[in-house]
Amino acid sequence: MIGELINQNLRDKRISTIASKLTGEYTVATDPVSYQKLDQVFPLHPEQQFFLDELTEEKIASARVLEIGIGSGVLSIGALRAGAIHVTALEINPRAKNYAGFNILANGLEGKIEIRDGDAIDIWKPIRGLRFDYIISNPPFEPTPQGMTQYLHSAAGIWGLDFVEAILKELDDHLTAKGHGQIVTFAPGNTQEPFMLVNIARKYLKGEVIIKVNPISIKFGEFIDRFVEREQATREKVEELKKIAQENGVSDLYLCMLHYSKGNQALTVTDTAIAYEAWLNPL
Repeated sequence: MIGELINQNLRDKRISTIASKLTGEYTVATDPVSYQKLDQVFPLHPEQQFFLDELTEEKIASARVLEIGIGSGVLSIGALRAGAIHVTALEINPRAKNYAGFNILANGLEGKIEIRDGDAIDIWKPIRGLRFDYIISNPPFEPTPQGMTQYLHSAAGIWGLDFVEAILKELDDHLTAKGHGQIVTFAPGNTQEPFMLVNIARKYLKGEVIIKVNPISIKFGEFIDRFVEREQATREKVEELKKIAQENGVSDLYLCMLHYSKGNQALTVTDTAIAYEAWLNPL
C-alpha cells in the first residue's frame, strides 16, 4: 500500500542517481525541469557531481557537518555516506525541506540529519555560536540582473557571489580548529581565472584556500542572455549588466570549488583533474 502510494506520487518527479568514490551510488527525488515556479527544487547538475568528487576523505570521516542550503538533500546525504556522523542543515525553501525530508528518509538517514529554518538575510543566525568540523554549501550563485526575481536558490546579485561572500565572512568563526569548508559556486572572471572569487577569498579567509576551477568556462554575456529568453528580464537590464561586466573586466563565468582549512594563509588556484562538461544542464 505505502509502496504503491509513493510510486504514484513520484510519477511527476525527477528521480536521479548519483555516485562518487566516497559516497557510492544513491538516489534522490527533485522537481522536474518543467516545474518553473520560484520554489523549484533543482534537478541534479554537474556541480553536485563535482562536489561529491571533491569531498576530502580524512576530514569528512566522523565529522559533524553543517550544510547551508540543503535543497534536495543530495550533498548532506553524500556527506553521511562518505563518513560524517551528523549533519545540521539550513534551508529557507519550504518545498526543498519537504523534498530533503523524503530523500533523507528514503536513504535511511532520518536520525542523522537535522533541518533548521534558514535565514536569507543573516545566514549564520540559526547556528550562531556553534562550530562544525566540515561546512558545505551549494549556495545561490547565478549572476542576476538588477531588479530581477529568480528562483529562491539562484539569485545572488549581479556577480552571483552575494551568498558566497556572506558565507566566507564568518566561515572561520564556525569551523573547529581542524575544520574544513567546501563550497561549489559559479564565479565570474576574465579569460584567465575567476578573479572575483579569488579576491573575496583573499579578503575574508585567513587560512589555506584552494580554488579548483572547471577548465570549461562560458561567456558571461551569453549566460545572462538566458534571462531574456525566459522573458524574466528586459533586454535593457541585461545590456546594463553586460556593460557593468565589461567595465569590471568580467568576460567569463566559471564553475569552481573552494576548499578552506585553518592555518597559515595561502591561496592556490588550479584546474580540476576532471572537466565537467555541459555544466548548465541537468545530469
